[in-house]
Order: sequence, then structure tokens, then C-alpha cells
Amino acid sequence: MTAQAFWDRHAPKYAKTPIADVTAYEEKLECVTALLRSTDRVLEIGCGTGGTARKIAPVVAHVTATDLSAEMIRIARSRSGDDTAGTPEFLQAEAAQHIPGQPFEVACAFSLLHLVDDIPTVLDSVFHQMKPGGHFISKTVCLKDAPRWMRAMVRVLMAARIAPNVIILSRAELTRHLIRAGFEIEQTRYFGKNRLSPFIVARKPA
Repeated sequence: MTAQAFWDRHAPKYAKTPIADVTAYEEKLECVTALLRSTDRVLEIGCGTGGTARKIAPVVAHVTATDLSAEMIRIARSRSGDDTAGTPEFLQAEAAQHIPGQPFEVACAFSLLHLVDDIPTVLDSVFHQMKPGGHFISKTVCLKDAPRWMRAMVRVLMAARIAPNVIILSRAELTRHLIRAGFEIEQTRYFGKNRLSPFIVARKPA
């Protein structure tokens, strides 16, 4: 099963799943919006059903939100209602695809990089679509930092096609990927009790 087929099939369930830790999510969102300016054009890759994109859109000039899954994008558009000011533009696209409207002042990838086939290719694409001095904001599951039993369980779920294919990497490896792509790391932090998904703010040198 392809990644697109997996997420198309799971999109309705994904859309109904509540946020696991609302306080942590709100803290993350507050940190993101503190980095944004009203003139920014923002790219979010792997937007899912668009919840975060819709919260960001009112405080910036424009948000373009993409996802591999056509069904995720369909649901995102249906939740946005009429096309009015402050509404994101939702597009079906692969994570490494170059998107109209570039260069962007900010790019975001939340719970995405561990799910792509080739992290360096995605980061290279993002880097080249951003303005110098712009921020790349990500939150990524780093399963190599998890207990061995958890990694084993994820591998079983992947083999049974219950879970999507996941790249098992560490926070240190993720940081090296970002630096090799040309980014400078500005901050790394965690929200809530989860210590497996670092929130990283990186910057494209001016």
C-alpha cells in the first residue's frame, strides 16, 4: 500500500481523533504564532485535515497547506467553508514538491518528517523554497530515542499495515539532517510530557 493510499483510507478516522494533549498543543501553537508576522507567507507541508493551518492563517498574510492525501485535503477544504480572508489554501502535493507562491517566509512540518521517504530531499526542497532569514518550524517523532519495546511494537504495526511506514531516527540525527540542508538551529524544546517529539525552530541564513 502506498503512503497516499494509507492516509486516504485513514483520513476519516484521523479527522475525528481528538488532540491527545490539548495543553501541549496550545503551547506549541503559541510558540509558533510568536514567530509569525502579519506579512508572512507560510507553507505547511503534511497539513492533515488542516487544523493548525486554520489557526495560523488569521495572523499572517497567507498560508498554503499541503498534504499527500487527497482525502485529507478534501476534509480540510470542507472544514474551511467559503474562501474568505484568513482561510488557508489547501493543495494536494508531495512533501518535496515545489509549491506556487514561493519563496515563503516560514515553512512548517508538524508530525511529518519521520513519515517521508527521504528526509534530506524534503529538507532540501523546503530550504530552496524559503526566503533567506526565514524560519523552518518542525515537530518530529524520534523513535530511536524511545525504549526498545516501543520501537519493536511500531515495527510490528508497520508490518501489519496498521501503522504507516516510519523512519526510526534520533533527535541528534534529525538535527544533523537540518544542518546539512543548510539550516541553523535556533531552539529545540518539548511540550507536555512527550520527550520523543522535539519542536525545532531552524533558520535559513540571511
